[in-house]
Amino acid sequence: MDDSTPPSQGVIDELRRRKVLRSTTIYAVGGWCLLQWSDFIFTLLGWPDWSVTLVLTAVVLGFPVTVALAWVFDITPRGVRLSDPAQLSKGIRTPISWIVDSVVGVFFLATLTMLFLQGAGG
Repeated sequence: MDDSTPPSQGVIDELRRRKVLRSTTIYAVGGWCLLQWSDFIFTLLGWPDWSVTLVLTAVVLGFPVTVALAWVFDITPRGVRLSDPAQLSKGIRTPISWIVDSVVGVFFLATLTMLFLQGAGG
């Protein structure tokens, strides 16, 4: 990092390079979808209200773990590897990243559809 780059910009660049922002966004969308589905399914099953609270607690407690793991590890076509700060590349999209993005998008759209149908039906 040269002297002209503000320190906060260097941190954001490093978070992007290590794909932490992408991982946390995927986690947040996935956690939100999980909460919506658990609320819907647990109600149908007649489970107590605290079961959804338990899922919420697990999602909230899992967030810092996700940030730490995203910082330390990279998912590559050859498997999960430790991040090498010297070799991190910018902007390379692997087939795995396309698959993960597609799966998250499908679950997000399914959740929105479920919420729409639930709102329209009752």
